[in-house]
Amino acid sequence: MSVATQTHDKRRGGRTAGLWIAFLVLIAAALGLAWFGAGSLRPEVTASGLQFRTITPGTGPTIQRTDAALLDYILTTKDGTVFDSSETHGGPQPFTMDQVFPGFAEAMTRMQTGGQYRFTMPQSLAFSSGPPPSWPKDSPLTFDVRVRKIVPGGAAMLQQQQMMQQQQQQGGQQP
Repeated sequence: MSVATQTHDKRRGGRTAGLWIAFLVLIAAALGLAWFGAGSLRPEVTASGLQFRTITPGTGPTIQRTDAALLDYILTTKDGTVFDSSETHGGPQPFTMDQVFPGFAEAMTRMQTGGQYRFTMPQSLAFSSGPPPSWPKDSPLTFDVRVRKIVPGGAAMLQQQQMMQQQQQQGGQQP
């Protein structure tokens, strides 16, 4: 068989094309799996602009407006500087949706006991009248949150407790 005959052998060309197709299908499958696997790394972006990501799923019902939740949190700026954390306030802090930024409240509706979450919000979801002077210009707020406990119906109890503490503080300040 001459060299010219070998290069034009239809059986050999079909095998090569089949190998190329198999190779391309393998690459496409690998890219699809990588895209699917990276899904947990991509945040869900809500209509308000909140970027929400579940790091570790929690269990049970999500936080409701009438609930109180005990949370560990770290607030960082765009460059990763820690601006505030529950640790600086003595550990996990109780929150209700009425006490937090609108973006934080929106994120709370997606959280469950034991879960760990990261969410980023534009300043417009946090500061209605503009950021405080100490907040970096044009920096979104990024929170890392761990839900320690959810107390169903606890919002009213927490608000009542805070009112009592305020009254006690005011009573101690008056002569």
